Amino acid sequence: MGRRQRNVAPAELVADQRQFTVPNAVNLTITGTDTLFALKDLYKVEDTNGDVVFKVKGVSLSSRLLLLLDAAGTPLLTMKPKVFSWHETWSVFRGESTSPNDLLFSVRKPKIFQWKDNFDVVLATNTDEAAPCDFKITGRSKKCTICIGETDEIIAQMHRKTAFFARDKLEITVNPNEDFAFIVSLIVILEEIEASRRAAASA
Repeated sequence: MGRRQRNVAPAELVADQRQFTVPNAVNLTITGTDTLFALKDLYKVEDTNGDVVFKVKGVSLSSRLLLLLDAAGTPLLTMKPKVFSWHETWSVFRGESTSPNDLLFSVRKPKIFQWKDNFDVVLATNTDEAAPCDFKITGRSKKCTICIGETDEIIAQMHRKTAFFARDKLEITVNPNEDFAFIVSLIVILEEIEASRRAAASA
């Protein structure tokens, strides 16, 4: 299938600079730093040299707000789940804001009941409810693929690497010229959705 036109340039999803898009593929590893939600770092994201590229920290216990920061600690994105959402919806905002004016994109299941665990990603600029999603995530826990809209054009993939007596590592490959901060935020949201499902199942 052909590539559908984006509503927003990749780098503009996060910041008004191109530091999170590069002309080569990017390999990153996400590792959880704590099993319980707390007001501290929850995930760290490292490159192939072991250098920290991003951190994700908890902001609010009550609303489960998450904040994506760069290596210097600069806030990039705020990730907020919708309370009591059958579609497991999350909204992502610029910086530390949760204002509707700073909404960048939303992540949600297209159907409450579905055979495969797919999620749609819709940019805030896509206001036509009849229009297809801007990105689609297929798969969840062990492996997932992120494609553009309803096409089969892959922009990133994630594989879970499990080790005994160690935390799982999520290995991500982001294709050239794609916003890897954006991709990291999507994978973190999927991890949080999975954690919520496990908590609900054990309650």
